[in-house]
Amino acid sequence: MGSVKDLEIIREASVERLGIGRFHFSDRYSIFDWGEMPDHIRNKGKALAVMAAYNFERLEEIGIPTHYRGLVRDGEIIRVDQLERWSGGADIMEVDLAIKHMPKEIHGEDGTTKYDYTFFDDNRGNLNNYLIPLEIIFRNGLPEGSSIFDKIRHAQSMVSTSTSERVLMGIMSSLGLDHVPEPGEMLPSPIVRYTTKLEPGDRELNEGEAEYISGLSVEQFKEVPALALKINDYITKRANETGLSPHWDGKVEMIYSDGLKAVDVLGTLDENRFGDRINKEFLRQWYDANQPEFHAACKEWKARGDGWQNECPIKPIELPETLSLLVSQMYMAAANKWIGKEVFNTFELDLIMDRLKAYRD
Repeated sequence: MGSVKDLEIIREASVERLGIGRFHFSDRYSIFDWGEMPDHIRNKGKALAVMAAYNFERLEEIGIPTHYRGLVRDGEIIRVDQLERWSGGADIMEVDLAIKHMPKEIHGEDGTTKYDYTFFDDNRGNLNNYLIPLEIIFRNGLPEGSSIFDKIRHAQSMVSTSTSERVLMGIMSSLGLDHVPEPGEMLPSPIVRYTTKLEPGDRELNEGEAEYISGLSVEQFKEVPALALKINDYITKRANETGLSPHWDGKVEMIYSDGLKAVDVLGTLDENRFGDRINKEFLRQWYDANQPEFHAACKEWKARGDGWQNECPIKPIELPETLSLLVSQMYMAAANKWIGKEVFNTFELDLIMDRLKAYRD
């Protein structure tokens, strides 16, 4: 299915009913859209599955529908509160499945590829049991490594002063700010942004473009950012309760099945950024510091479309063994704190993060 988890289909989805599937969470990880990196992070998959399951269960308690059916252990469907102390969690999650309608690829004579969402427009408001082809991103603040700072640096490097100022003003306006932000700054209020889901790259969309490709009616689409912000509020509250704050940003995916439902995985160290690099961002920044040419090559080559990783001349180096072990412990300790239960036998998160400082400072 992807670089970090695999999908087992139990029952195919149809327009009449949702399907059933199982996510098999692996210890693989991915950064910079590379796909599977050369190392595995031990027990990362179980930590993500447990965090995500806890979040789905809490969301359903507050009235937010999801596709979650339960964790799977020893062939049985269980809830998070059934996980015993130091049991090691579970790495399989059962979920409802929806239909995935792919946009039509249009290949230009110049070698470029565009994506046609006419199907979604022609069937607007009449589709059911389908994956909405959007990633919905919420931002609460701007941590070090945020893509916003790449945009700011690009604007500041423009030759034309007037153009640079105009672009900077647009960035600041979109964030609700009246000044150029610094890393670590929180926003006045959460904002929602969109990218494509079913294209090789995450193409940014404005709200009108997102509505167009969503396949939803105007009224249905209005519920998308509202639901995303409710999910964001829950995750932010939980981060504050567990000491993983601040909750910087994250993403959610949705299906439409007689209403919107939150799907895939949310509120984990891979989908969200918490605290002082208590997330996958730590690995991104380690590569930036220790193999900066790898990130630069990813930025250049991924614009070339599918299969670019095979052609890219720069390959990622392996993590030091001690670092890989500490990152494994970070995932497990964060999961313990998040669910309020010692499912994983590991050290306290604060101690692990102190030890990780040697690899980032």
